[in-house]
Formats: sequence, C-alpha cells, structure tokens
Amino acid sequence: GDACWLDTSRGIDLPAEQRRVGMVFQHYALFPHLSALDNVRLAMPRRPRAGGRPDTVETARRLLADMRLDGLATRRPHELSGGQRQRVALARALAREPAVLLLDEAFSAVDQPTRQALYDELIALRERIALPIVMVTHDLREARLLADRLSILENGTTLQDGPPDRVMSRPRNARVAALVGLRDIHSGVFLNRPSPLLRWGDGDAALDLQTIDKGRIAHGTPVRWVVPGEQVQLHPETSAPASGTVNLVGCRIERLSRLGEITTLTCRVSGIGARMHLDITTRVAIGMKLAVAQPVVLQLDPAGIHIMPNRT
Repeated sequence: GDACWLDTSRGIDLPAEQRRVGMVFQHYALFPHLSALDNVRLAMPRRPRAGGRPDTVETARRLLADMRLDGLATRRPHELSGGQRQRVALARALAREPAVLLLDEAFSAVDQPTRQALYDELIALRERIALPIVMVTHDLREARLLADRLSILENGTTLQDGPPDRVMSRPRNARVAALVGLRDIHSGVFLNRPSPLLRWGDGDAALDLQTIDKGRIAHGTPVRWVVPGEQVQLHPETSAPASGTVNLVGCRIERLSRLGEITTLTCRVSGIGARMHLDITTRVAIGMKLAVAQPVVLQLDPAGIHIMPNRT
C-alpha cells in the first residue's frame, strides 16, 4: 500500500514488530508452553474495549474455528499434529490483522495428504479475505497450483516475473527454464526465411521444426529452445500421423519409470541423439503397451516451441 517500511536513501527502516506482516514459518515457531488459543491471542493487537480489557478470547476462538481447530484451543503444540500446528500458526499470523501474509516454505514440513489439505485451506482463505499473500517455495507444483503471479529469484535477483503458466512455458532464458523444471533445454538455429523454422541438429540428420516468429530473433541466430510436455503428443510408430504432419520427431524409448499414476519416458531422438522426457499417465502407458527400446513418434506443437536467445 502506501506504507514505506524500508528506504535507505531516506533513512527509513521500520522495526519488524511495527510492520503489518503476518508470518507463517516453515517449522511453525509456536510457543511450546502456551496453548493454541494463547499462541493466537499473543499476536493480537492490544486495543482495549470500552470496559478497559482487550477482548481477545472470542476473536482467537473464531480464528481457530476458521482453521477447523474447534475443540483444540487448550492443547499445547506437542499435543497437535503437524497440520494442526501449521493451522494454529496461520491463525496466529491472521490475528495480527496484517496488511500482507508471508508464508516461508510453510507446507514443506508436513506429509503430502496434510499438505494437500493445507492447500485447500489457503485457497479457501484467499476467497474469504482480500489480503496479499507472498509465498516462498521450492515446490513448482505448489507454486503453479496456488500463485496468481510467480517470481523466479536467484542470488537476490529476479530472473522473471509473471503468471505461472507463462513463466513455466515461456522462460526468459535457459537458466529460468532449468529453475522451473524444464528438463530438456536444446540448442538449435533459428531461421525465418522463407518461413519460421528451428533447425535442430547438424547435417543430414537435422530436423527443421515449424515454430512461431515473434520478430525478435534474426535469421541464422544460434538459440536455446524448450517445449513443455503439455505441448507434446506421443504416438506409437505404427500409428504415427501422416508424413505431411508438421514437427514429427522419431524417437526410441530409452527408459520408462513408473511412479504411481504418472509414467516418465526418456526418449532418444533418432539421428540427433538428444533426449526428450515426457510424463504421461500410467493408464495411457499400459494401454499403449509402451516398453524400453520401442520406437515412438513425438509431435511438437509449433505454438508450444519456445525459443530463447543464447546468453553470454
């Protein structure tokens, strides 16, 4: 908003306790000798009622109830599960009546089912209150699920900022691509005459992939490029599209790894030797009877191919 917390040129450095930030820590940071109710009450602004005493108990109980912690107000942190402790921490952060909520790896210390429940809590919270939320996370799935806006930070520098889908599918450079989990970052040469093409590989084995020309890269420029998995379609070699279809890449399955409902394929591109990774559902993998050494064809959507200039 209009509050200035830090401006070194003007000598402004507001103490942390005077900044209206609600903080949720990775490992809860609850006071172990206090009950859940008292942990929340401790964070509340001390504004006396007309009678002269702060009315914090009912407000704290209401915050705990909002976090689905009815009946647990008198328990101390060691008597609560990890998910319950994190919800107490969230209630305590909201008790400060903050101008912004900061979640510092807030869900990393709990198991996956609890984490999913906390995601649901946070999504519901965002619908109830108009409060900016800054979430620090290394979990890309978490960021994509929860964020309206994503900033990729490295060594104190913002590398890219924008809507999660855009940042993850159109990274600014190869470093951002690696940080957002794109495993396949390839090299090529961009050609825009007579039509936009990406030349992948050398000599007779090179593939010319159709792509979109945004008018930012000159003809013949060496580039890096990526294509998100959702822009890649897998076909068995025996039922590949007609030869006139654009951007068909012949491959052979080199590795097949199943993890529950998701199967990851590592494919070696014929003639070029590059590897491409693709996640598909295990149901589809079984239905297609995929196996190691099996030839397959990958179809790359021209609109999904994202070209990045080489950084020096």
